[in-house]
Amino acid sequence: PPRDEPPFRGDTTMEDLPTVRTSLDGGDVTPPGTQRSKEPPATPTTPSIGGAVKSSGWRSLKPYPLEEKWDNVLPVGPADRHRQGVLSNGMRYYVHRAQKPKDRAALALAVDVGSVAEEEDERGVAHLVEHLAFRATQNFGNFEIVRFLESIGAEFGPCQNAYTSMDETVYELLVPIDDAGSKNLTKALAVLSEFASRVRISDADVNDERGAVLEEMRMGRDARGRASEAYWKLLMKDSLYAERLPIGLESVIKKGNPAVFRKFYEKWYRPERMAVIAAGDFPDLDAVVNEIENAFGKCAPASGQPKVNPPTPRPPVAFHASPRVTCSVDKEHTKTTITLTFKYPANPISTPGDFFQKTVEEAFKLALDNRLYKLMRKADPPFFSAGCSVEEATRTVSVFSAQIVCEEGKKSVVRGLEAGLRELARARVHGFSEQELKIARAKQIADAQQFFVERDQTYCTSLRDELAGHFLRGELVVGAEEEARMTIACVERMTVEDLRVFAQRCRLDASCVIRAMEGRATVKEADIAAAAAKIQDEENRGAIAKNGAFDVPETLVDAGRLPAPGGVVETTAFSKMGFNVSSLANGVRVATKTTDFLDDQVLVRAFARGGLSEVPEKQYLDALYAGTIAGELGMFGLRPETLFDALAGKRADVAAKTGTYFRRVDGDTSPTDIETGLQLMYMLFTQDVRSMLVPEELEAVLRMQEQAIRNRNRDPASVYNQTIRRLVYGKTFQSAPLRVADVRKMQPMNACEHFNAAFADPSQFTVVLVGAFDEKRVLKMCEKYLGCITAPPPPNVSVSDGAVIGDVWRRDDFENITPAPFTFPKGAVTREIRSYMVEPMSMASITFPVNIKNPDWDVDRKTSVVTVDGSVTLTREKLLCVFATSIIERRLLALLRFKFGEIYTCAASASFAFEDPLARGALFRGDVMINFSCDPAAGKRLARLALEDIKALQLFGPTVEEVATAVEVETRALEVREQENAYWRDYYEAVHNSRLRDLLDGDLDALFSLSEKTRRELMAALTPEMIKEHLQRCLDVRHRVVVVLRPQRPLWRRALLPDPTTAEGLAVLSLYGVAAGAAAYLRLKKKAAQ
Repeated sequence: PPRDEPPFRGDTTMEDLPTVRTSLDGGDVTPPGTQRSKEPPATPTTPSIGGAVKSSGWRSLKPYPLEEKWDNVLPVGPADRHRQGVLSNGMRYYVHRAQKPKDRAALALAVDVGSVAEEEDERGVAHLVEHLAFRATQNFGNFEIVRFLESIGAEFGPCQNAYTSMDETVYELLVPIDDAGSKNLTKALAVLSEFASRVRISDADVNDERGAVLEEMRMGRDARGRASEAYWKLLMKDSLYAERLPIGLESVIKKGNPAVFRKFYEKWYRPERMAVIAAGDFPDLDAVVNEIENAFGKCAPASGQPKVNPPTPRPPVAFHASPRVTCSVDKEHTKTTITLTFKYPANPISTPGDFFQKTVEEAFKLALDNRLYKLMRKADPPFFSAGCSVEEATRTVSVFSAQIVCEEGKKSVVRGLEAGLRELARARVHGFSEQELKIARAKQIADAQQFFVERDQTYCTSLRDELAGHFLRGELVVGAEEEARMTIACVERMTVEDLRVFAQRCRLDASCVIRAMEGRATVKEADIAAAAAKIQDEENRGAIAKNGAFDVPETLVDAGRLPAPGGVVETTAFSKMGFNVSSLANGVRVATKTTDFLDDQVLVRAFARGGLSEVPEKQYLDALYAGTIAGELGMFGLRPETLFDALAGKRADVAAKTGTYFRRVDGDTSPTDIETGLQLMYMLFTQDVRSMLVPEELEAVLRMQEQAIRNRNRDPASVYNQTIRRLVYGKTFQSAPLRVADVRKMQPMNACEHFNAAFADPSQFTVVLVGAFDEKRVLKMCEKYLGCITAPPPPNVSVSDGAVIGDVWRRDDFENITPAPFTFPKGAVTREIRSYMVEPMSMASITFPVNIKNPDWDVDRKTSVVTVDGSVTLTREKLLCVFATSIIERRLLALLRFKFGEIYTCAASASFAFEDPLARGALFRGDVMINFSCDPAAGKRLARLALEDIKALQLFGPTVEEVATAVEVETRALEVREQENAYWRDYYEAVHNSRLRDLLDGDLDALFSLSEKTRRELMAALTPEMIKEHLQRCLDVRHRVVVVLRPQRPLWRRALLPDPTTAEGLAVLSLYGVAAGAAAYLRLKKKAAQ
């Protein structure tokens, strides 16, 4: 919904390591983690193949001789799909076959140099050189590379094409290689070869790119960025790494001598320091090698450079025995967090022995995560959430971090810190139990099994990134089968003692850094030091007890107590869409589509019409919070921490959501775990969430909600986004921002009842399953777990106004859903938000209403009568709006970044999400929003420039080239989406909910064909004139909402130089006027008295 959604308590995202990567066209990210260090959804370790089409071969894997190969440096593999070598100039190459997506190639040029190689007058040069590569080279003029990428539908934009870290620079391209495959691949490799030795770095180029990089710097200097930078400098104190963040110094970016930029590029961009990587759907690997040799074979060091490659800077990092402690206070912080970080020498992954150490490291993280999760689920927990991460901070240093989010205030911060330190001490002293290790092992095995099962469907971008990691950091790349065998061997060899040994790296005297981060100062460094000393004393005295045992349910559902299955009463095949739709006896409809996109994925969605638009104002807060309360307490009838353990080693993630017009239960499972996913759906529909409501646990949830809202209101960007929503969608109760007082107005018992009632009647729901599964076996499971759900009894829970909660959700007429009362304001509305900022920055947005005349509207009868022709016309107009928005975004990027160099990136999007899906009015409404950030002084001016360009587009239309680019980008994106299960799941829901369904007698194939024909014909015939006419018909720029966020001026300036465009300024001027009038009156009175 357009209203703020309540936050969830859960695993903390590690966001506090420093910005050691800076990407071209995309902000800063944390350093790369260990190979597949994330936790992908798991698959089972049981021998059953569940709903899988076939056995994956997992159980037939041969044992790996771990001890025998312990110290062997393993080659990149598998050999049948890989080529590698060294060109005559010293440049390395890696070519790998990857069949997903079809007809795509992921390319990279990896350069073994980053910002740590910069001299003092070069700080920021490595990153700006990376930017300049896409501006122009010797053989590609100004932004020809960008135009080439767009012309072939390749991705270009934020976070997509390059990054610079302290140790490396990597350029990345993803290009289509189908009919014109050889041409695209040849030209893309030619582009990378230009980056290697022929980037144009003229004085004008450097000067023109400064503004974009400065804006990128501003974007990274929000509260999170500032805290991360300060923390990084403390973490790397006394090392050059502390002073060589890739974004560099503002003085160098603004005024650095272009000759310095050229010198850096010529010195470090040498073929011996580079590797070219190609992973893609290549029929002939050797032919790709030949292409690489032709493109890169003549690359050489710059003229005048020495023949010997200069040594690579690897500054030492000081380890320390005493903890480093800091308190970070920033009024824009949206969370109160404590971060505990421990440094230790990096462990490269080049041998099976190295891989074993990483396996232990990851198991320790999983086991500690589990403990922290259980701790935060207790009544009156010491913190709201906590989580751990393991990352390579530099080439030579790894860090283990635990981040804790707690309530604001000294007492809460100290309590959360002590709880985190105590759990680390408990792991050092007592280690983990066999039960805890078993759960961690199950997750690791599940991870490896998923990777193995989908070994032929790994995305080419993932393989490209792994190969870049191999070249730059020596990471292991041996193929899914070999890695799976190693994982099994390492997990079986691992013991609780191995985890306890690793825990010794997390000691207070082992290069520990502790940081408390608050929005207002409540805790001091002495408080942190005292808490650390207290826990150390407990450990020394032997006062820390072992972790208690916990129960894990054997099964989720007792099959013996299930009601009788509801059989299939009717099945209809829709062959064009590839779906079979079966109706069960209780009214549930099950739509199945088997695919071979990913062998280890089945997406499940239960959807129904009717959402928050049906809820009256007095019940709205309860309904809005229903999903949050149910999720926090246990929507499946089990406490979340118990369910977490019960699902260890399984991939069955299920979650419920209520939107403006819909209810959904989404699941992502493996074929072998699809039964578990369906069991979770059964539990969600049949459990009474009210039984999980424990007042002590609820209190922690409510406090977390209050704290989150307080913190959000301190963040200028959050206030900016809330203002846009409020203005664009009208001042209704659905669009009002959440306030702290709203949390206690919400009635938890009513919220639980809203959740129960919204997900109770099975006959309202259609369940879609898309993926790799055996249709007959899975349909039997659906009969067993979904077909047995019975309709709910009549509602009997009332609220204070006399309305019955169940009546909101237990209707028979959700075909006539209630439109949300969102209205776009009339005329031009301009709002300037002045906010106190630590670092000055500005954001600007322009939103226009889209009003499409409803072709099915009967003017005389004031009603809409659905027709096929009318629906086709409406669909065409919506598609035209999407294409027009795509063109607007590219034009504004070319104008405001490439021409004027005043922004880093911008976004334009079209939305029809909150209009009546049934299109029952005279107009079908939507909106187009443009958003960008910029220099504080430029927001209004750039917003005017953007508005003028959109008016010009509306008056004169786009160019033929702009239209062709928009069509090509959409065509290429569609080719990829059509190979994804989520695309077909969403498509089925859209077709099922179409207002044409009844008109076509439920023939979804006919509806699908009509939809595809409409889109294909429009894309084939799209012209500049069509875009221009659409914008003139549907986009009235006279009505718009312009919101600009700017820093608040100092009080003295606001008093002496009031701004008449603000309410405050008008008030000050009015006071001046009153004062002047009073003074004049007194003078006249005095003169009269004389």
